[in-house]
Amino acid sequence: MIKIDDKLIEHLSKLSRLTFDESEKLKSDLQKIIDYFEILSEVDTESIEPMYTPIEEPCKLRETGPRVNENVEGIIENFPEKEGRLIKVPSIYG
Repeated sequence: MIKIDDKLIEHLSKLSRLTFDESEKLKSDLQKIIDYFEILSEVDTESIEPMYTPIEEPCKLRETGPRVNENVEGIIENFPEKEGRLIKVPSIYG
């Protein structure tokens, strides 16, 4: 059984780079969580098949593929900066 003490709280504080103002409450809460996990570990799960996802049926994805936009000229016409059939966009490399 893991013992929650001031030394562990200080160690967790350093690892997480957090400060714990209410260390007594934190110790109590962590101890309750550890105790609950110990209760859970006593449950017999030998006959239960592991569950890798809560969804029993795989997601049905829609068919994807290339689509042709019939209104290319309209898109180019409405773009603020263009050269012929090419559109100008801001530089992404600064």
